[in-house]
Amino acid sequence: MSTKNRIVVFAGIRLGDVSPNIYGFNIEHIPGLIYGAIFDEDNPLSDSRGFRKDVVEACRRIKVPLLRWPGGNFVSGYNWLDGVGPRNERPIIYDLAWGAEETNRFGTDEFIEFCRLIGAEPFITVNAGSGTAIEAARWVEYCNRKGKTYYASLREKYGHPEPYNVKYWSLGNEMWGDFQIGNLPAKEYARKARDFAKLMRRVDPNINLTAVGHTLRASPEWNITVLTSLIDLIDNISVHEYFFGLLTRDEEENYYRILACPVFADEGLKIVEDTISVARAIYKARGLGEEVFAIPRRPPEREIGISFDEWNISGSHTLRDALAICRILNVFQRHAKHLKIACMFPLIHYHEGARMRGGLEFFHSPLTAYKDTLVLEAGYYAFDLYVNHTGKIAVLTHVESENYSLNIKVSDGGWEPEVSFNNIPYLDASATLSEDGKTLSLAVVNAHKDLDIECLISLVDFTPGGKGQVFELNAKDVKACNNRDEKNNIVVVEKPSIEVGEKFTYTFPAHSATVIKIPAAKG
Repeated sequence: MSTKNRIVVFAGIRLGDVSPNIYGFNIEHIPGLIYGAIFDEDNPLSDSRGFRKDVVEACRRIKVPLLRWPGGNFVSGYNWLDGVGPRNERPIIYDLAWGAEETNRFGTDEFIEFCRLIGAEPFITVNAGSGTAIEAARWVEYCNRKGKTYYASLREKYGHPEPYNVKYWSLGNEMWGDFQIGNLPAKEYARKARDFAKLMRRVDPNINLTAVGHTLRASPEWNITVLTSLIDLIDNISVHEYFFGLLTRDEEENYYRILACPVFADEGLKIVEDTISVARAIYKARGLGEEVFAIPRRPPEREIGISFDEWNISGSHTLRDALAICRILNVFQRHAKHLKIACMFPLIHYHEGARMRGGLEFFHSPLTAYKDTLVLEAGYYAFDLYVNHTGKIAVLTHVESENYSLNIKVSDGGWEPEVSFNNIPYLDASATLSEDGKTLSLAVVNAHKDLDIECLISLVDFTPGGKGQVFELNAKDVKACNNRDEKNNIVVVEKPSIEVGEKFTYTFPAHSATVIKIPAAKG
């Protein structure tokens, strides 16, 4: 490609610490996402407790940091007490969200146990739909209190004497949606969520609370209302986004549409960041008054984080989607200052049983479970590349690249505008430093479907001290995928080391994601 493409890394300009929780996932009680997928008592691949050992191993490999449960839409009709106690005594209920029988064999205790097996922090969403603040507070008590109170004693009775100390909690799920059980207008949700937050914090003042926000760009008004009402009690505002609205029936066109989704995400996150700033200013101007009862409140000047706790690309398991995931992870790293949590939905699905209401096929997950094996999908290796080969401190990057443009009608939570994406760069990059500052990791996606791109890379305030390690995610074709018979069509490959300097060139192959790890000079 005969163009001038340039990436400048400003290693001295730190954007913020990259939270490990941006690499989180969701599991939900949709048929095929838990039973058979991670929990299958009669499967020889499972341990004595019913957890699939191959899934546990795969999750450990990509160091899953945070797991959100039990939903999702499911939670708005869920009574957590149905999922504790002896399994053979738990009620089988009809799930009103997804239209399926729920056995409740996998409940709070099983969820915590699975999180501990894989090394993840549990992230529990409480029922703010049909549930009450008292029920949510009792759930916190069951998980986090030690003593003689009823729900703490109930946990001990069921064989778990020590508190779980669940830190992360969410005040409901997508309460703005008409599809949601018990959905509410913003003001009513904010009033209800405030009651939840107050009672939950009285049980455990140290929990981290996320309030329900809207999708990325559909309704800043919702987010302003929620934030100004809850800013002294919450730690994060959530956003959800699924990029299916970018797709058409033209597969060739879809490639560049899906690879444009990070531009949409980047712009949306900036809107949410601005909304948080406005909400903080409103709060400072008017305050919320005094509470009658003592509540562990937060100072208003404290930063409110963003929890991007549901997101996905499309229904494909191809290299195309893996590259889009890599570009999303670049966006997440560049927003390190504000983005504290991100959870892809879902973590896994069971090949023979993953269906939504109406029989619709489910969408992309990094793991696909079969009865007798597990497939690590292309998207799994996108996480492998970033979790295991990028750093802890985000630094500023500047990219100059050839680009393309699109005009797209985006379906975003009922908001369907024509959106023009102009000057979408083929090259997309983020850069991170190791915690000790001794290694610089440059992550670059070449989204061009056909052409390699030669790029000049300049390092500012960082002197290399040796060859650069190169890790690449690629395949012969953007439609390539892994399957049960060919599990290694798409994997992360370590390429030959390269000579690097404060300025050097590298040719990024077509349709590839690359991480170059560069050691700092000693002294």
